[in-house]
Amino acid sequence: MRYFTHDPETAIEHALSGILAYTGVPLQRVGTHLAVVCPENANRKVRIVVGGGSGHEPLFLGISGPGLADGAVAGQVFAAPAPDAISAVIEAVKPDEGVVLVYGNYSGDVLNFSVAADEAKENGLQVAEVRVHDDIASAQVPQLEDRRGIAGDIFVIKVISAAADRGLSFTDVVRIGEKINLHTRSLGVASRAATAVDTGQPMFELPEGEIEIGMGLHGEMGVRRSAHQPAEELVPQMLEMLVADFEQTKLPLTRAAVMINGLGSTTVLELLAISGHVRKFLDTHSVPVAYQAAGQFATSLDMAGFSITISQLDDELEGLLAAPCRSFCFTKS
Repeated sequence: MRYFTHDPETAIEHALSGILAYTGVPLQRVGTHLAVVCPENANRKVRIVVGGGSGHEPLFLGISGPGLADGAVAGQVFAAPAPDAISAVIEAVKPDEGVVLVYGNYSGDVLNFSVAADEAKENGLQVAEVRVHDDIASAQVPQLEDRRGIAGDIFVIKVISAAADRGLSFTDVVRIGEKINLHTRSLGVASRAATAVDTGQPMFELPEGEIEIGMGLHGEMGVRRSAHQPAEELVPQMLEMLVADFEQTKLPLTRAAVMINGLGSTTVLELLAISGHVRKFLDTHSVPVAYQAAGQFATSLDMAGFSITISQLDDELEGLLAAPCRSFCFTKS
C-alpha cells in the first residue's frame, strides 16, 4: 500500500494542522510541539493531560476539547512524546490544584511521562499518572498493571475529564481515573498488519486466511493466530474472553459501556455489523448496555481489524460517562 504522504514527520505536522483547522473545537498549539490545549476547560481545578504516539488518529491530539482533555501531546509514529513536550503542555494548561497524566502503558510512554511528572513535582505541582492497561491479551490476571493500553484510553479519558469538570478534588479525580481504568477491558483482532509509513511494508507478516488476535496499537504482533472467521462467530468468542476476564478479577459484568473501534482500514459497514453482534450477545446474557459506540477512535495506521472495549459501570461511572463532551475524536451531547 502507498499512503498519500510517505514522510512521517511531514504527515504528522500536516495532521496537526488539520486538527487545528477543525471548526468544532477551539484548540491552540503549544509552541512548536506536536501538542494542543483546549481553553474552554478553564474552570477546572485539576487538569487532564493525555498523550502517546502518532499513528493512532484521531487519538491523541483529537481528544482534547470541552469535557475532555485539557491538553494532548503526540510523539512520532508509534513513539512516545518527548519529556520536554509533555512538560510544555503541563505548563500550558496552568493547573491550580494539580494535573493528572493519562497515557497507555507502554515502556516509552511510562519513561517520558514519568520524567515530565518528576520535573513538575520538583516545581511544586501535584501530579498523578494513570497508565491505561485495558488490553487483556497482553498480560494475564492478576498482572493487570503489566497490560498495554489500547482503545480503553477513550473511556478512561472521558470519565476522568468529567470528574475534573465537576470540580472534584485532586484525590477524587485520581481515584475515579484509577477506577475506570480498572473497570475497562479490551481485545483486538486484525486480518492485516499496519503498513509502515516510511517503508510501505507491513509491520508483521500475516498469511492470507488467518487473523491475528491480541495485537498492540503500535503494530506489534498478537499473542496467537487462528483461521479467519466471520464476525458472527468471532465476536461471541471475543466477548466470552472479555466477560471471563472481568469475572477473574471479581468484577462481574452487570452494566456496560461498549466501544467497537476500527483500527484503520475496517469499513463502517463491518464496524456496524460487529456492533450489532456485540449487542445481541450482551442482550442474550442479560447485560444492560448504558452506552455503545462504533467508529474509528484509536487506530493503528491502516491496520485492518477492530477492537472491542467494555467498561463495567456503576452509578458513579455511568453518570460521568454520560456528561457532554466535544472533540474531533469523541463527542457526547
